[in-house]
Amino acid sequence: MVSALLGWVGITMAVIFFGSNFTIVKKFDSGDGLFFQLWMCMGIWTVGLVVHLIQGSPKFWPFAMLGGVLWAIGNVLCVYIIQQIGMGLGLVIWGSTLMLTGWFTGFFGLFGLKKDEVSVVWLSILGLTFALASLVTSFFVKVTHAPKASPGSEGGFVVLPQNDNDLNHDDHLEAADTKVSVQEGEGSKLVEPPKSKVRGIIAALCAGFFFGINFDPPTYIQQHNCEDDNRCDEQYRNASSNPLDYVFAHFCGIIIMSMFIFFAYTIYKRNTPWVSPRICLPAYLSGVVWALGQVGWFMANSSLGYTVTFPLAGVGPGIVGSIWSVFVFKEIRGLKNYLLLCGVFGLAICTTICILVSKQ
Repeated sequence: MVSALLGWVGITMAVIFFGSNFTIVKKFDSGDGLFFQLWMCMGIWTVGLVVHLIQGSPKFWPFAMLGGVLWAIGNVLCVYIIQQIGMGLGLVIWGSTLMLTGWFTGFFGLFGLKKDEVSVVWLSILGLTFALASLVTSFFVKVTHAPKASPGSEGGFVVLPQNDNDLNHDDHLEAADTKVSVQEGEGSKLVEPPKSKVRGIIAALCAGFFFGINFDPPTYIQQHNCEDDNRCDEQYRNASSNPLDYVFAHFCGIIIMSMFIFFAYTIYKRNTPWVSPRICLPAYLSGVVWALGQVGWFMANSSLGYTVTFPLAGVGPGIVGSIWSVFVFKEIRGLKNYLLLCGVFGLAICTTICILVSKQ
């Protein structure tokens, strides 16, 4: 088990690194996002390997890979979601689903996991409500384009339309905690077919669900190792209780699924996928930073529980990303936007206070 102090250090790592990882690739064109994801996942896997070696090469549990596979599928779905319903609505749907799935899993002990110990239940529920309200409020913050270093260089994990007719609005929205950003320029407005929107909403719900359960396989192994007051599943007897011992397997699931998706995409594109040598190193470094945040979240889950970590990790990275946008990239401007951001920050603070007190 990880101490409570290390758990709070872990959730702080998750908030800071998730909120900062795409600043590395801010000025690079990422094409349709799939080549970018492949290189990002290489960086993620490298961090997993380093953690594995530092931990003394603990036993590898294949079941823990399932969590990484689910995360990779959810991350790729975000590309499709943005194309169908836009970044703003997509973020609200998959972000809300992510938080609700994680919180309900911990609170009710779903999928065979232990119930979290919550001292003040109504405060935990109120904290979750504030977190959801903060996420919805962020939907109304408009991001303006700062001067670019070069044409077409804006964005981190970018979904770029193939031509001007594919563009449906001129908003640029970004979400650091979801590891995806979208760039859309000026062009003719198109009316989205209802079926397309329905598919986009369903995909967003699926992505949020996958993000919300991606920790469950390694957590299940930890909690069923037949030690102390843990449940007993004979196939996991004497498995480690240290969450860091499952990071490598989880990240192996991410890289394997990402490679499979990219190969399938290459076949679909008839061996002409979008690639760019300029994005390789930035994407790799972005993956390293993201992986450090995920390692922190592993630590936090073990000691603080899902009812604490999911609401905080759901809203915190967006706050960090907004700070980057306001003070460094100058993307968020105007009194209305600043007031909305104050509301987002205030709701996030309320979330933190409620979650802290509910856990005492």
